[in-house]
Amino acid sequence: MQSKIVVGLVGLWVSWSSLQADVSEMIFYPQADFSEGIFHFNYQGEKNKNYGFMFEKGFDPTRIVYVRPANHRMEKTKEGLTKLSFENTDRYSYLERANKDDFIVSEENGIVKILLSGGDCKGSSDCVTAENILTVNVPKGYGVRKYQGLDQDLKPLKNPQWQRNGNTYTLTARDVKGACVMMELEKLKPGQTVTSVAMADPLKVAPPVRVSESAKVMKEEPKVIVNEAPVVEGVKMTPVATVAAVESPKPQKEEIIAVEPKQEAVSVPKPVKKPAINTAAPAPYFRNFQIFESRVVALSEVGKERLREWAQLYKTGGYTSVTINGYTDNIPPQRLKALYATNEILSAARAQMVADYLVTQGIEKEAIKVVGMGDANPVASNDNEEGRSKNRRIEFVLTR
Repeated sequence: MQSKIVVGLVGLWVSWSSLQADVSEMIFYPQADFSEGIFHFNYQGEKNKNYGFMFEKGFDPTRIVYVRPANHRMEKTKEGLTKLSFENTDRYSYLERANKDDFIVSEENGIVKILLSGGDCKGSSDCVTAENILTVNVPKGYGVRKYQGLDQDLKPLKNPQWQRNGNTYTLTARDVKGACVMMELEKLKPGQTVTSVAMADPLKVAPPVRVSESAKVMKEEPKVIVNEAPVVEGVKMTPVATVAAVESPKPQKEEIIAVEPKQEAVSVPKPVKKPAINTAAPAPYFRNFQIFESRVVALSEVGKERLREWAQLYKTGGYTSVTINGYTDNIPPQRLKALYATNEILSAARAQMVADYLVTQGIEKEAIKVVGMGDANPVASNDNEEGRSKNRRIEFVLTR
């Protein structure tokens, strides 16, 4: 998905023919609400080499707030990329301000999914980095539900090595072209914690566990005090009930009392409350990052859920057809160019992906029309990443 080009980093630019034991390190410091963040990038390699880092088209150089060594250069390439270059050094570092759209893949119901990259090796087709280290400082108040190490093509790494220290997670990948971190985080509610994560299998993460409440006293005769069962390593124990002693009533003098027969209670069925009809209209559009996985033409799980809700509103709203228009920004496909040569082809592929899924949700195929609009009809400026992210979208045109 184009809207999530991982932190805007295109890759390392360097001659790698004789480079040995190079180390690339990226540290991510997000704000507590994930509205923005800071990337700290460090690189160490062979001395007296010329190194550099390439950024995507439209990258704003003012986002680089600190660079060392001081004798660096920031320039534009003929392809329109931004290059940060260093000469005759064995190490360099810089700090970059990150916008929300640079790292957030999706955000729904307190669940935040982020994708981070340490950059790709671009010197040659077979270049690799000896050590690629990515560290994420998870803000307090968030629990990590899932995390995974990926390569530069977003495929699972073969031998990822993880370390966890409190809220800090570090991935080390050796002899790879590039590495990424995908994390799914949950905003914790009061009294909610996350159990320890098994580092050997980072995808099998226990869900958040709510802290046990205090014992409750049931006000009945005889008095019964029920202690809520404790939770021990995910196993709930049997509750323990204590019955208080109740004084037996004193015997009374026997009396004969005439009692009128009781009338049978007549049960009157309660009227069934009909569910309210949802008259909300389907969303007119989705931004690409809301429904697609990053950097690929595939729906995310959050995207599928949103489209399921959209299809339900479509069917209950009495609509007869829908036209799905796919849009991109004005930057030609780069990473996906081998499969989608133009923006029109890419936008049509994404729109068709949405159409195919809506068919699985009960919308007739004949009622759907797909159009790849490419970079036509922009809703914001393509001169900056915020505007380009808004232009990358799927729009729905409905008829009754």
